[in-house]
Amino acid sequence: MTNIVYNTMVKKGKESLRDIDANSRRAEAISEELLFKLLDKNKETEYGKKHDFANIHTIEDYKKKVPFSEYDDYQPYIKRMVEDNEKNLLTAEEPKHYALSSGSVGVPKHIPVSQEQLDIYSKYGTAMLFGVMDEYYRNTTGSKVPPGKGLNNIELKMMETKHGVPKGAISATLLKPVKNLVGHISTTPWTVCCPPCEMNGKYMKALFALAERDLAYFDSSFMTGLVDIMDYIKENWEMLCDNIEHGEIDASIDIPGQIRSELEALIKADKQRAMELRAEFKKGFDTPIIPRIWPKVFYVGAIGTGGFFTYTRKMRRYTGKNIPFDNLCYAASEAFIAVCRRSGDDSYVLVPEGGFYEFIPMNSDDEESTVTMEELEIGEDYEIVVTNISGFYRYKLKDVIRVTGFYNQAPLIQFVYRKSQLLSIAGEKTNEEALRWSVEQFIKDTELTIADYSVYADADTEPGHYVVLMEPQEIVNKEDIEKYRTIIEEKLMQANPSYGDKVRTGILGKTELVFLQQQTYQLYRDMMIMKGTSPNQLKPVRIIDTPMKEKFFFGLKERY
Repeated sequence: MTNIVYNTMVKKGKESLRDIDANSRRAEAISEELLFKLLDKNKETEYGKKHDFANIHTIEDYKKKVPFSEYDDYQPYIKRMVEDNEKNLLTAEEPKHYALSSGSVGVPKHIPVSQEQLDIYSKYGTAMLFGVMDEYYRNTTGSKVPPGKGLNNIELKMMETKHGVPKGAISATLLKPVKNLVGHISTTPWTVCCPPCEMNGKYMKALFALAERDLAYFDSSFMTGLVDIMDYIKENWEMLCDNIEHGEIDASIDIPGQIRSELEALIKADKQRAMELRAEFKKGFDTPIIPRIWPKVFYVGAIGTGGFFTYTRKMRRYTGKNIPFDNLCYAASEAFIAVCRRSGDDSYVLVPEGGFYEFIPMNSDDEESTVTMEELEIGEDYEIVVTNISGFYRYKLKDVIRVTGFYNQAPLIQFVYRKSQLLSIAGEKTNEEALRWSVEQFIKDTELTIADYSVYADADTEPGHYVVLMEPQEIVNKEDIEKYRTIIEEKLMQANPSYGDKVRTGILGKTELVFLQQQTYQLYRDMMIMKGTSPNQLKPVRIIDTPMKEKFFFGLKERY
């Protein structure tokens, strides 16, 4: 059965590759055709009547009649949809799912998702990985990719509105109909993917993966999840080996008896496997451990670009240099935007059928004027505006992307930073890209291994100043801290000349550097998961922008 399910996924993945190749050749036409199809289909909706969709005949008409939007513009409509099951408000299509995303005041956003949009996520967000893996394997070995199970880091919660519409992570709605097949391509049992109670997901995923001698690949939304599992294995391998030897879940793992019995029934005592693992773990982790304990692993699929770069570097120490990484996709709850076409690419191909896209040039003072796909210029940065296929029109994602080239007609893009994630005490406007570059250069100059980092804009001091927080993976000597502080300040001043000018003139105070205790960021992720955040939505904390984050991270400073 594993071969059948795996081969079916590879077949779907190949279809995804053919679709992105074909659609990218006429990307401009597809995106424009989609816009007018949406306007015609939704002209009798409440939102369509309000903005006169029926009399929009050109893109310029659309820009004049329909304003930019943000979530708050849709919230009154969505409230009526969720609470009263009202229809024909934003779109003629009934929502098949509500994606939950954190709101600005702690109230989750309910983002409607149509069936057509779910199909896009399924095609490019789920199946595409198998097509890219197969293509890579054929190109490098000359043969088709061998069937096998992978370590899937997905973790879902099944929820519904009071009217029975699924809500939560989009992947939950996509996978629920095929939950009985998940175990044929993943070592992670469905009970762990969709836990009915609180459980130690890292332990469970590590245990079942280690028991699989012929593990073939890794799959996770973000690289952080895979690094967390490998770190857990590194710290707990003796316990895990004992459990594999005896075919049991460790007594220290808190889990209800019925679920424990259900999962233990899936574990076969394997003394030989436990011996193999112990032999490799005892040699240490100075050389890549993954090829030693899973010699058939040939692929890692997880988003590891941009702000995830520290985790990608750490995962590479576990895998070695020969296992390819696939950066999957660039997507949001509001739209599936772009996909990684080939193994190792750090740019994404815009998916033309994912929505109608406009772009606000970041080098322009006119924030109301947009360009379309054919007007994009290589090397330039743009704020992305999307009209999606589920009822959001000219929606500002607040993401800034960079155009790095073109794949046929479709632009190749990289995520650069979130407009809302800016540090600005005195108008200096330091963005996430500047922070990332500064830390990358800091690591090169100091040769320190940094697990993760954040920045806090302290406006309560006089003058205000930045506090850079870093979690090193080695002991930092107290006498070296000032040297390191000077280096990170120099890098920040170089990355953002406005910040540099303000520090030199005393408008801003000197940069402060704080080292955090080891595993601080992993502890934060564990805490957020315990509070109900999906692991699939946990992104690195770059800006400390809430009192909760401030209290947590500053409470874990190293004491010198």
